[in-house]
Amino acid sequence: MTEQRKAEIVSELKTIAETFKPSEDEPILDMFVLISRYNATGKNAELIGGDWVIENCPEPLKSLPA
Repeated sequence: MTEQRKAEIVSELKTIAETFKPSEDEPILDMFVLISRYNATGKNAELIGGDWVIENCPEPLKSLPA
């Protein structure tokens, strides 16, 4: 994966986190919700998961609860 692609993914994940609004079904933003919402964008061709977020993203993303 190129550095440019990593930056694009991190940007997408930051946007998801910044626009997250708690709901009854998703009361907190955790790693599962973050990855689920990223999958829903249809842009997860690399099939990243929580481990990728921990290794490649800045705080607070990499410290989201599992």
